[in-house]
Amino acid sequence: MTVQGFVCGPRIYKFGKWTFEFGYCGPWPLKKDGELRKKMGRKFLNDISEFLDLDDEEKKRYRIGGGCIPI
Repeated sequence: MTVQGFVCGPRIYKFGKWTFEFGYCGPWPLKKDGELRKKMGRKFLNDISEFLDLDDEEKKRYRIGGGCIPI
């Protein structure tokens, strides 16, 4: 199979009790059904501040989906 292109979206992470996407605009929390929450909130930012301090290799351990997929 030859790769014709890529479909890209935000990377999805699970860190602590939060599932969130991390795209071009930074992190944003997701609901259980995968939809974006209306608000980010200080609690979310406080809870994932440790994640934000990790280097890229360590962040990969918490990735559960998203990113670019070859088609």
